[in-house]
Amino acid sequence: MKLIISQYLASLRERDELDVILPDLLSELGLTVFSRPGRGTTQDGVDVAAVGSLNGESEKVYLLSIKSGDLTRSTWNGDSHQALRPSLEEIIDAYIPNRLPVQHRNKEIVICLCFGGFINEQVRPKVEGFIARNTLEKISFAEWNGDFIADLIMRGFLKEELLPIDARSMLRKSLALIDEPEYSYQHFCRLVHWFSNQETKDDKESLTLLRQLNICLWILFSWCRDANNLEPAYLASEITLLNAWEIAKSHSASNLKISKNIMSTFSSCLHTYRSITNEYLDKCITPHVDKRHAISNAVNPMCKFDVNLRLFDLLSRLSMQGIWLSNEIRQNYANSEIVSENLINSLHENFDAVKKLIRNNPVLLSPYKDDQAIDIGIALYSLSLDQSNMTFIKDWLKELIERATFSYEANGIFPSITHDYAKLITLGERQTKEQKEELTKSSVLYPLISTVASLYKMEDISKAIGDFCEKSLSHCAMQYWYPLADTEDFLYTNKHRHGGVVHPIDLFGKVEDRLEQIFDECTNTEYYNKLSAIEGGLEPLIAMACRHYRYPLPIHFWLDDYELFKEQLNSAEAAING
Repeated sequence: MKLIISQYLASLRERDELDVILPDLLSELGLTVFSRPGRGTTQDGVDVAAVGSLNGESEKVYLLSIKSGDLTRSTWNGDSHQALRPSLEEIIDAYIPNRLPVQHRNKEIVICLCFGGFINEQVRPKVEGFIARNTLEKISFAEWNGDFIADLIMRGFLKEELLPIDARSMLRKSLALIDEPEYSYQHFCRLVHWFSNQETKDDKESLTLLRQLNICLWILFSWCRDANNLEPAYLASEITLLNAWEIAKSHSASNLKISKNIMSTFSSCLHTYRSITNEYLDKCITPHVDKRHAISNAVNPMCKFDVNLRLFDLLSRLSMQGIWLSNEIRQNYANSEIVSENLINSLHENFDAVKKLIRNNPVLLSPYKDDQAIDIGIALYSLSLDQSNMTFIKDWLKELIERATFSYEANGIFPSITHDYAKLITLGERQTKEQKEELTKSSVLYPLISTVASLYKMEDISKAIGDFCEKSLSHCAMQYWYPLADTEDFLYTNKHRHGGVVHPIDLFGKVEDRLEQIFDECTNTEYYNKLSAIEGGLEPLIAMACRHYRYPLPIHFWLDDYELFKEQLNSAEAAING
């Protein structure tokens, strides 16, 4: 395990990776961290500062200057502004005399040279010479290389009483099977479930569990990155973040110090998730969305069904990125913070990537499973956040319905409710009326598309759905899923099924009546608004839970648009009535 962790540390970057892990590690070891990495501020060489006792020694101040990888000639004193020696000189000349808190100035100070790898032999004499010249009575130096930090992690995060042999075995198996993403993910799932099922005696143990979850995910991510296979890390990041919220959610509104530490650690888990998903999408998906059939061909399928299933999955992954970006922008506005132009540009680039993915991979015009309404719903919601995407949404929905209706009537491959892969690949073969009715005995896909089309006044699409359903799917139970009182208990862990459905949904009648039926369920209950993710300003967590555990995206995501629809309808009626 120590070798695994050492290799993981050596692969970490300095910014947003190694400097994210070390503060939590020091806190877990009993130190008090009083300075964390900052952006846009002068740090005078110190990335992390903490005070406390290590190894039973007297209380000392630890000032960490962090670099990535091995310490080489260039990273010690090269041209780069990130070289270590200039940072150490800044600590001695500026930080200690001017910025060290008054209450710590009489304590011994240890300046820690932190890096994930090791010191190259040709550099060591220079490092040791610098240390010898600058060591004073109350100022000493310590080399925190990858091996030393790995020891700290073993003592702080992965000590035997917190992570027993069985749990370590799950992590090892997940790392060993990175080339088999599904199996790697399954073992990591078992590890996450082990964490989430622990009965904690106090909040401090909950904090430790969160930190352990985060460090295990970082280890998996670094190994996946080295193996050039980010798929296991992507899947693991979703279930890790969801279970981390289950542990942290009860502390989101508390001002206690331990609660703030727990929420800070959850933010680190969120940062890890965003780092993994952004790297996966930016490296594997986004660069290829503008090439015709490129991503479809990259699936390397056994048959065309594999392409279809994979592409809809990728569609919702890419759309989730847009939902997180838009939520970050809304939170910045709500907190009166400046929204960077880069953030807004990233959101528009995501919208363009989603649209190009659909345009250049026509398989995304033909859902083969009814539960692909989940992926379609996530994409529709993400795109609907920008009015300039409405024309594209209309064209996409029109193609979806035209192909679905034609395929059903022509005995082709139509959206079915089966989860049996063997049955799925028989679609397209000639089937009896009874077989087709069995495969379409319920649907959330058609109510979703009809609702969105009606909401945005795409009357031709909603009418086409109504006509088709009345003619060919009169046997089908049109329904939609809604959160209920038990959803909060199981949404983030999926330990049990939860929520309920409203049916039958009338897709044939007046638009106003259909929307009223669907959205009244949103306004008549408070289950959705009482979800902890909503109260914590983390609405994308709900969409992510639906994506990962396969629940339809709650129609509540469109509730604001429905309120606008009603206002416009009432204004039109008032104008007509004089």
